[in-house]
Amino acid sequence: MDTDPAQPALDDARRAAGFLPVAEVTALAPAVRVLDPASVLVGRGVSVLPGVVLYPSTTLETRHGGAITVASGARLGPGSVTVVASAAAVHIGEGAELGPGPVTIVADGSDVLVGGRARLTAGCLVEGPARIGAGAQVLGPVSVRDVELEEGGDHREPDPDHRGGVIKGTGPIRGVRVGVGEVVVGGVVGTGAVDTGGSSARPTVERQRRYHPDAPHRPDAPHRPS
Repeated sequence: MDTDPAQPALDDARRAAGFLPVAEVTALAPAVRVLDPASVLVGRGVSVLPGVVLYPSTTLETRHGGAITVASGARLGPGSVTVVASAAAVHIGEGAELGPGPVTIVADGSDVLVGGRARLTAGCLVEGPARIGAGAQVLGPVSVRDVELEEGGDHREPDPDHRGGVIKGTGPIRGVRVGVGEVVVGGVVGTGAVDTGGSSARPTVERQRRYHPDAPHRPDAPHRPS
């Protein structure tokens, strides 16, 4: 089989930046479904468990002793997915969906937890400290930091009162806790006016059912663990 004469130099550049060479990324398969090893960057200190799917343009980077763990069944992509752990840890739980992207997670001195079955999509940025519980969602071009979204049913749960916490919309969201069946819509402050970025008002926490008034109701039941 022909070998690209430029590959050794490219692999040296990867190693110098703290990433695995292409052959080692390829060797993750078939346990890990790496759809395009040449476009996937996996750093030292990254643990990718069997059953994970890595789409093209996935970057998993560790700095200053940081660590990244991607649990079985998680899907990173389609679309660009970037996860950076610097002197902190990022854990992506079983069956979590990062994408369609772009999706960016940055843990710089503070950890980020993305629970099982959680979903992050469409331009979101998650910065530590952050805890995105199992089944919770961060949707759209929002930037979140110092947030906690409670675990609950995922986006397939028909009753919104049982779904994990949701943040969606646009702009920065800081320092909020979103409970089961609740949602925060970025870009809207408490009066309902659009937040242009200069407001210090806290975002409004609403019930998800407001946006799904005709969704079915079901009796209270324990939520599945993360």
